[in-house]
Amino acid sequence: MSFLSTGTELRRFRRGVLPKLAVVAMLAIPLLYGALYLWAYWDPTGNLDRLPVALVNADQGAESDGEPLHAGDDVVDELLDGNKLDWREVDADDAAAGVRDGTYYFAVTIPATFSADIASAGGDDPTSAELDVTYNDANSYLASTLGRSAMNQIRAAVSETIGEQAVNQVLVGLGSARDGFAQASDGALTLTAASGDLSAGAHQVADGAASAADGAARLASGSTDLAGGADRLGSGSAQLASGASTLSSGAGTAAAGASTLASGATQLAAGAQDASTSAGTLAAGATKVSDGVDQVAATVTGLSTAAQTLGGDLTSIGTDLAALARAQAAAGDPAAAAELQRLIGAMQTATAGVDLPTPAEQQQSAAQLAALVDGAHQVRDGSGALATGLGTLATKSGELATGAGTLADGTARVASGAADLASASGTLATGAATLDDGAHTLADGAGELATGTSTLATGATQVADGTDQIGDGSRQLADSLADGAAQIPDDDDSARAQRADALSNPVRSTSTDVAEAGNYGEGFAPFFIPLALFVGGLITWLLLRPLPPRGLATPARGWRIAFAGYLPALAIGVGQVVVLLAVVHFGLGLGMSTALGTVAFTVLVAAAFLAVQQMLVAVLGAAAGKVAIIALLMLQLTAASGTYPVETTPAFFRALHPALPMTYAITGLRELTTGGTDGRLWASVLALVAFTVGSLAITSWRAAQQRTWTLSRLHPSLSI
Repeated sequence: MSFLSTGTELRRFRRGVLPKLAVVAMLAIPLLYGALYLWAYWDPTGNLDRLPVALVNADQGAESDGEPLHAGDDVVDELLDGNKLDWREVDADDAAAGVRDGTYYFAVTIPATFSADIASAGGDDPTSAELDVTYNDANSYLASTLGRSAMNQIRAAVSETIGEQAVNQVLVGLGSARDGFAQASDGALTLTAASGDLSAGAHQVADGAASAADGAARLASGSTDLAGGADRLGSGSAQLASGASTLSSGAGTAAAGASTLASGATQLAAGAQDASTSAGTLAAGATKVSDGVDQVAATVTGLSTAAQTLGGDLTSIGTDLAALARAQAAAGDPAAAAELQRLIGAMQTATAGVDLPTPAEQQQSAAQLAALVDGAHQVRDGSGALATGLGTLATKSGELATGAGTLADGTARVASGAADLASASGTLATGAATLDDGAHTLADGAGELATGTSTLATGATQVADGTDQIGDGSRQLADSLADGAAQIPDDDDSARAQRADALSNPVRSTSTDVAEAGNYGEGFAPFFIPLALFVGGLITWLLLRPLPPRGLATPARGWRIAFAGYLPALAIGVGQVVVLLAVVHFGLGLGMSTALGTVAFTVLVAAAFLAVQQMLVAVLGAAAGKVAIIALLMLQLTAASGTYPVETTPAFFRALHPALPMTYAITGLRELTTGGTDGRLWASVLALVAFTVGSLAITSWRAAQQRTWTLSRLHPSLSI
């Protein structure tokens, strides 16, 4: 038990928490390599139902033996019910875009002619149906490999179901041939029965012809019955003649009255015309009166205004003279003042006899003039309306006279026609008497002839029916024999071999690769190259110091210290990239869609890995940081989707997948090595830049903190 004594190497792990955690880490490393790997890849093929795959059903259906066939729908139902993959039903455009951008690992398309190809197994050109599969190794080489394996199983399962339908098409064709021959037999029986019906109908035709002869003889003797009707026709004709005479007399009277009406209407039209002319003269005079009244009203209004103005002027002059007289008297000129008073007295004497109207009287006269003007206008307007109405009356009276004349002419013609009708009715009565002699005899013979003709028609109908049945039976026989022969395949050796191949292999699968890896090495290179660079970075930091001690002893900024340790490691990382890519490209033949782009991206991968590893060592210390790097490596190997698709792993790894730098390194290199670059490449570039910048920022912050040296830093409890 000497290895457990205090003098052994394990003694230094007894003090402190970190050394004890180091022992736990040493015990857990095999767990990470072993159990973590086994957990991640315990049953990837059993979890393919989480693998998203596009399913496109473009089948247009077909018709088989008169029944619709939708084999594409049957295949879709079987795939969805089988739950072997995470099928996503989409259209062709979405499927193609999804396979290109990685939404779906591959796509399965049921073509438009799928049902038609299935139905062709019983036709003249049997063809195996196809399932079109599109892969993209840029999504995951192993996913495409698993997809091809899964499609073999799916094709076998679909072939089993579709094969039953294809064989059924052949069996249905043979059954249809049997039915055709049975229908031919039925047609022959129908033809025999129709021949008997034709014979019976022929006898009935003969009997009907004899009956028709007897009826014709009785028709000749039945003419007497027609005479009675002719007598009645004569009596009615006499009554018609009498009524026609009465109509003629009444029509003459109506014609005379219409003539009188026309004469009166003419006189009314002439009187109305005269009255209209007089009314026009009256309207013209009323217009002149209205204009005169308007002028008088205007004159009166002007005089009233002038009178009021004059009265005001006289009053103003008297006031001015009185003021001037007072002024002259005050000025000592009594003679002038006396003369002015005399003038004022003379003005008062002159205006004393003038009676100027008051304002109430300017207003009353104006109202009376306005009423007079309105009355004159009403007389003028009424005269015009009267003239217009009388003109209209004259026009309508003329039209009435014209209509009355037309009525008189018409009634005269009616009277003449009625006289002609009376004459013709007499002639009709004479002819009716002659017709009466043979009418009765003709009626009797016609009845018997109708009976015989009916019998003849019945027999002829039966003959026709029998003939139709013979034709139908013959046609049915010919068609059924032809259909039966057509339902039986007439294959030569080549067609027989083609039909056998279609029946034995009813469904084939064809594959198309959007981006294809040439072999396993090219398929797994996007995983092993980042793995090698990550391990190369770990070895680099085992030999180089992430934070140079000399830099920490200076007042330099943290980012300068971080870059002082990072740039030498990056230079080594670039050298690792150049050597690694040169060997795998020129030595192993790894293809690149663009050599410059692949080198630049791989350098970015190395830069991101070195930055993350430097950050872990700077934050956790040399020993714990390197253990964390190894643990991160294990997690990336299982969760970065380098081998199996991440969808086939447990939920823990699926959640960890987008947070790992190796995830984006693998995705970008898949795009560059298989030639299927798209938006995922640029997303990977941005993610790796973010990991690089973020890690350097944290390292710079940690470098600024480590300028202060502590006892634990001088004598770490755990070191490598």
